[in-house]
Amino acid sequence: MKLRHTLVAMFAWFTATSALYAQTDNIFRPVYLAQDPVMAPMSFEKLDNLTNAEHYPATAGSAACGPACGYCRAGWRMGVEATFLAPMGGNQASWTFVNTTTSITDSFSTDAHGIDGIVPAPRLWVGYVCDNGWGVQFRYWELNTSSNYADPYFLTGDTFGFASGTNLEMFALDLELVKEFCIGDWHMVGTFGYRHAQRDLNETIGFNGNIARPGGLGGGNDIFAGTASGISNFEGDGLTFSLSGYRCADCCCGLQWFWNARGSVLFGDTYAGALTHAQMISPGGDANQTNGGFAGDSDTMFIAEFQVGAQWSTPLKCMGGRFFARGAFEYQHWGELGAAAGATSTVGEINVGELTMNALAPSDSLDLVGFAISTGIVW
Repeated sequence: MKLRHTLVAMFAWFTATSALYAQTDNIFRPVYLAQDPVMAPMSFEKLDNLTNAEHYPATAGSAACGPACGYCRAGWRMGVEATFLAPMGGNQASWTFVNTTTSITDSFSTDAHGIDGIVPAPRLWVGYVCDNGWGVQFRYWELNTSSNYADPYFLTGDTFGFASGTNLEMFALDLELVKEFCIGDWHMVGTFGYRHAQRDLNETIGFNGNIARPGGLGGGNDIFAGTASGISNFEGDGLTFSLSGYRCADCCCGLQWFWNARGSVLFGDTYAGALTHAQMISPGGDANQTNGGFAGDSDTMFIAEFQVGAQWSTPLKCMGGRFFARGAFEYQHWGELGAAAGATSTVGEINVGELTMNALAPSDSLDLVGFAISTGIVW
């Protein structure tokens, strides 16, 4: 089992035990609130349609907060989020097949036929915040997806077939300090801490083709075969920081607007590799060519993330906490890599045909665009 999967399992166990603890804490909390409701600590997540600033008296050294804020309240913050993102960018593997006898050229590239559409990727977090607004938080996000294309090859006259596969794996693990505070009607949350992340993309193509040779060349068939693959990987450690804001939308049915911006700088190692092979078997003579490229270096990667959306919340009387659900637009930018590699292999026969296999593991950045749906509990 991978380390990050072990950490996720530990998070699930921690969430369950914390929920049981919250149930026992609920026995004593009503007694405390009944004795001194004015001094009872509050959180922006635990407001029940309070709209007037008079409900939020000023504290020492600060002005009264609006409906999005209030007293900080010690407690747990945890949630799970499903992000749905479309990757854009990455490696390229391709082939070009020329049939000179029929003047037809065919081609295929994973750049246009790789991972297509929106990909689900989970995110989860858990943290604890003290009465003074300071706390600690753990976050984990992972995207793991693949795509496959296939066109079967049948040895009947002039024909070709191919198969391709693309695999993308990314994850980010954060451990941060948290500070909750208010600015006007906005409840703000700032974080700063450590991040470990990885971006790994590999693509492969296999090709087979057949061309009937003209009678003037002695007849028979030229059989072509080829492969192309590209790999790019970055893994590193560094710093991450974020700032988010929540504001009541006229306190209508517990609705709040929110935004979140995060930046990270990571230091690690980049690896890029490309390999191609092309082969021809012909009555006029066989041919084959193999080429490869490799690059590796210490690297720095910058990651930017942004969310904007709406949040709905409601109190949970049985737990003394508050449930929330969110929907948001999300964008992530994983910067360029410090290494790139490419390779090309070509075989052919004059007046018959030619096969070219290409592989490129570029230093391009990778963008993720989509939306996120999340739910969680604060108590």
